[in-house]
Amino acid sequence: MLRNYFKIAWRNIVKDKGSTMINIGGLSIGLAIGVLLLLIIKDEISFDKFQPKLDQVFLLMKNDDNGGQISTFKSTPPPLGKTLRSEMPEITRTARMTYNSQFLLNNGDKSLYENGMYTDADLFRMMEFKAIAGNPAQALENSTSLVISATAAKKIFGTENVLGKTLRINNKHAMQVGAVIEDIPLNSSVKFDVAIPFSIYELDNPNAASEWGNNFLQTWIELKPGTNLQAFNNKIENSFHVRTENLKSNLFAYPLKSLHMYGEFSNGKPSGGRADVMLMLGAVGFFILFIACINFMNLATARSERRSKEVGVRKVMGAERKWIIVQFLCEALLMTLPALILAVAIVSMVLPPINQFIRKDLHFDFLDWQIWALLISLGFVTGLIAGSYPAFYLSKFQPVKVLKGDTSSGKGSSTLRRILVTTQFTVSVFLIIASIVIFQQLKHTQNRPIGYDNENLVEIPIRGDMMARYESLKNELLKIPGVTNVSGGTHNMVQFGGKTDGLNWPGKTPEQNYLISVTDVNYDWIKTTGLILAEGRDFSTAFGTDSLGLLLNEAAVKKMGLKSPVIGTPINEFKVVGVFKDFVYNSPERAPEPLVVFLRPNNMNHLFVRMENRAGWRNTMTGVESVFKKVNPGFPFEFHFAKANYEEKFKGIEATANLTSIVSVLAIFISILGLFALAAFVSERRAKDIGIRKVLGAGIQTLLLSLSKDFLKPVVLGFIIATPLAGFVMNMVLTKLDYHITLSWWMFALAGAIVLLIAVMTVGYQAIKSALANPLKALRSE
Repeated sequence: MLRNYFKIAWRNIVKDKGSTMINIGGLSIGLAIGVLLLLIIKDEISFDKFQPKLDQVFLLMKNDDNGGQISTFKSTPPPLGKTLRSEMPEITRTARMTYNSQFLLNNGDKSLYENGMYTDADLFRMMEFKAIAGNPAQALENSTSLVISATAAKKIFGTENVLGKTLRINNKHAMQVGAVIEDIPLNSSVKFDVAIPFSIYELDNPNAASEWGNNFLQTWIELKPGTNLQAFNNKIENSFHVRTENLKSNLFAYPLKSLHMYGEFSNGKPSGGRADVMLMLGAVGFFILFIACINFMNLATARSERRSKEVGVRKVMGAERKWIIVQFLCEALLMTLPALILAVAIVSMVLPPINQFIRKDLHFDFLDWQIWALLISLGFVTGLIAGSYPAFYLSKFQPVKVLKGDTSSGKGSSTLRRILVTTQFTVSVFLIIASIVIFQQLKHTQNRPIGYDNENLVEIPIRGDMMARYESLKNELLKIPGVTNVSGGTHNMVQFGGKTDGLNWPGKTPEQNYLISVTDVNYDWIKTTGLILAEGRDFSTAFGTDSLGLLLNEAAVKKMGLKSPVIGTPINEFKVVGVFKDFVYNSPERAPEPLVVFLRPNNMNHLFVRMENRAGWRNTMTGVESVFKKVNPGFPFEFHFAKANYEEKFKGIEATANLTSIVSVLAIFISILGLFALAAFVSERRAKDIGIRKVLGAGIQTLLLSLSKDFLKPVVLGFIIATPLAGFVMNMVLTKLDYHITLSWWMFALAGAIVLLIAVMTVGYQAIKSALANPLKALRSE
């Protein structure tokens, strides 16, 4: 019987090629978006799932209470792990791990930079990174060997077979390759290409590695199976209090399995993270797929007059309603199959640029049963949803009525169809408004005054012993035509990470124990970077007392509540020598945070070179490169333009804007197909009415107005529903940003005009077609 149903379904599909193409086209687009979002969600929830001890590995984190506002940090002091391991029987292993930084690898004349970290051997006993050669844990127990990824090995040696070969690290340490591991999956929270024993870091930084007040690394622990996490966290909560005398910091262990999806904290409590994004993507995918299913429903009901007699004959011949329902569901599933195949083909073609766009490695692994299960489930559910309403609608026709030509189904079904199409346009208008708002916010942020001159400012990472040769390097650089100023600092001008709550100033109250960003710089920092002084002066070699001076931004002055004149105000053992105007750093959508700047020439990670704005800048950069190769020959020359560093901050926002626009265009396209379906349905139902009107003398304009009024109602209603909803949601999103646009009426009007214009064009075609039809064809059965 099912075979017979599929045969009939196939004949109907082939017979009505126009409707079939619209159905398959709409479903394939909806399914393509669904498949793509499923791949993204599957990738996100698979983070760290390859770890065999996922339930036992935890990251030690701490909450700091700053004036009633609790901030959460992943950085902890180096002695913490070993101390807790000796005191807490629940802990079986601990490992310190620095954040990734650039390591220079030398193999003879060949050298390159790779992302690397210092860590303890037990990290490789807690976490599994598949070894190609050697044992990673044993390798790091030896202070003269390291672990390297397969790709890094190929880059530096030309082969993966490098066990026992020697590498020079940062032109300082000669180390053997003790283990080679497979490239770490992109869905890993811990990523690196080179792992170096933490004992090397202790050798290079003997004091920093033992200080309790120096929070600069991550501490991982492995707990015994069955450990009660809440009870354990209660035990270690106040561990900081005893050793750091910081009564406002509390320690806790956070599971690795939750770190990626639920890694954001608000006021000391988990507040979501990637899970919220995945929920939003899932909702978007569902609505896009649902509006594609609505098209199928409406086209099926629009063809009801053609199928009604078929249903009537089947019922007269004894067919039960449930088997007629099965027949139409089979037809929907059969229609979904080519749509699903086309969707997979579309996604396969667009995956490479999308991977580059969202920086992932999404792919179809057709040997993975989970992929097959997802695709089959998605196709099956889509077919059932798309075919459900037509199946129940068409199967309820009464044989006596339909064989007489009466296919009226009552007011309820007509209302439901209009509700479904209205839902389509509600979603479409919402997405268009969101696209307009996001693009305006992006433009607003990109045009934001950043507070300093990032044109012709070059940032050069300090490598090796470059800092010890700073003065000679600076003098040589200033001799180059086109170079006007040289300075340096701990941070580049885009990202400042260090914070402290250990500052004291006149009038400070206990409630003002804020965390304030701090950085160290060299002389002429303000002059070189192009910052604007509001009061006082820059650090200068003309003043011998500047080693005990500091600079503040205006946000720091306001946060501390300092009164004018600020110059000369004591902060700890230092005195304020200058106040500079706020500039944008860390987030281009946030208000500038308080920043305190110290003069510490021996603590620099970045060199700044200010060049003249002239056509010969390439010659200037050639001269800069020559100087670096002369002064620091063991390290490859590397540089970044400050403007490019700043613009890098916008890639995430641009990706969101582009993705929203693409989804909006596809939603509109599918919705227009839905409107076409509604127009076809109304035209078919009103064919005799239109014929009678024409016979009685109604003109084309009158008929166009009559038909268009019915067609455009769902569009207008969708706009009316979407406008306040989009306004509420987008206003809620914008108010979370310190620097944002204000919603304006024209954004909503533009979205409505776009949808209305497209709808009028679609409706106009169908209305003209119906108005010009020969009335005799519609009335000949009367």
